Amino acid sequence: MTHLTFSQRHQLQALHHFEHSQQEIADLLGCHQTTISRELKRSSPLIRNRYTATTAQKKSEKRRAQSYDRRECWYDNPDVLRYIVEELRAGESPDSIAGRMKRKSPWHKKHAVSHEAIYQYIWKVKEEGGVLHRYLPRKGKHPKFYGLKGASASQIPNRNDIKERPKEVEKKKRCGDWESDLIVSPRGRNGAVATFVERYSKYLQAVLLKHQTADEMVRAATEVFSRIPKECRLTMTHDNGSEITKHEDITASVGITVYCAEPYSSWQRGLNERMNGMLRRYFPKGTDFSQITQEEIAKAVEKINNSPRRSLNFLTPKEVFHWKIKDYAFQS
Repeated sequence: MTHLTFSQRHQLQALHHFEHSQQEIADLLGCHQTTISRELKRSSPLIRNRYTATTAQKKSEKRRAQSYDRRECWYDNPDVLRYIVEELRAGESPDSIAGRMKRKSPWHKKHAVSHEAIYQYIWKVKEEGGVLHRYLPRKGKHPKFYGLKGASASQIPNRNDIKERPKEVEKKKRCGDWESDLIVSPRGRNGAVATFVERYSKYLQAVLLKHQTADEMVRAATEVFSRIPKECRLTMTHDNGSEITKHEDITASVGITVYCAEPYSSWQRGLNERMNGMLRRYFPKGTDFSQITQEEIAKAVEKINNSPRRSLNFLTPKEVFHWKIKDYAFQS
């Protein structure tokens, strides 16, 4: 945005007095017409609509001083600083914290802090020997394209290909379409985690498995979907791993239709890949899941589901998912 000088404001005052158009004034002052329009709206009295350079300059200096105070000194407010530090330690990103502050009472607009300001404060603290930067989420990595896990597409009985999946699923306009996957232990260990994420709300569920088998996958899916209203269990998209060979048992148990992505196409379940990455922040690669409890998994999932998302207008997956459930209950 262009800031006018005091000299330019005097020229604007004279040109405006002689009724030059805003575009003519902009051309003469060498700025955009919207700059002139904004200046006149901000600095002209509502009653007489008379622009004066001196009054406009004073108002401009006051606005810039207030902006500077908000931008530079927000961390002098102990309540605001405490809130932001607590959220960082809980694993929230600066983007989520800033977006949530604009929505969440008592953090009204006058208390809101931009995500850039939070990042600047984190690096300022780091230079002074602080450790807030350690709480930042890892930057996302480019999706990897994995091969088939333990089975080929031809070895899955009565396999439903993703091409047969309703086109509506791709739009993410309805609640009830899920992506699923396994997060496995290091080679030689049996434990794993079955993850299920709802595409519309990004709501995550995860179940600890004793073994990486089809029977365990059926158990996990049944455990998750039996707690969810039937309106919110429409489709489930998995890869071609051997754990999905009993997909028909899942359908028979909870009424959800299981589809398989194309080989070497993890991007067709991109949301699930990202959610697995978020869960890996709590259980890094190399974790032996046979040594992890379901309670530990549930605590991590709860934190993820309560994390505001920009794509959800800074609501949380849990809020969006439960609102949809209430909508279905009301409609019925």
